[in-house]
Amino acid sequence: MTDPTPPAIPLSMAHLPTAGGLAVPWITPRTGDGRHLFGAVDADRKDQALLRRLCGVCGRRHDERLVLLMRLSDLPRQCTAEPALHPTCTAYTIAACPMVGGRLDHYRTTPQALDPTMIRPVDSPARRGAPAEPWFAVWLPGYTVITDHGALAASYAGSTPLRIRPITWPVSFLRMTRPASTHGPS
Repeated sequence: MTDPTPPAIPLSMAHLPTAGGLAVPWITPRTGDGRHLFGAVDADRKDQALLRRLCGVCGRRHDERLVLLMRLSDLPRQCTAEPALHPTCTAYTIAACPMVGGRLDHYRTTPQALDPTMIRPVDSPARRGAPAEPWFAVWLPGYTVITDHGALAASYAGSTPLRIRPITWPVSFLRMTRPASTHGPS
């Protein structure tokens, strides 16, 4: 059983609003009735973060090192629509976000009701109800802004990451990708 206590919010994120004891990432949209939609992205803030080299969680400028949180399917393409994060914001996100932290084994089955300024990932219909993918932290000195599927994205193509660290390997994903055994249960 997992601990339901929210992780401590780092001092560098104290300026952010909170919901349910969690810091609300800077790119997380707020609906007209005031709710924060965790897992959705404010399109304008996402683009600002990518173009101005701002952290997607705290909204502050990047220093020398930054981290892209990427799904397994993003790695071969070497890009993601998610803005880069500071190392401290990365650690908090892994602790606070149940998807990135591997505490959810499937993506949500129903779409969120979004306002016009909010964007749904291009592949969200394909992910709906699907097993969660493994997540990775890609440490970089910088990135290039590209257009991917009609939206701005951070790319490290043509450069060598400082390191790529696996964050999670969800059990549901392992079951889906592991060949069936003819020798009985493992």
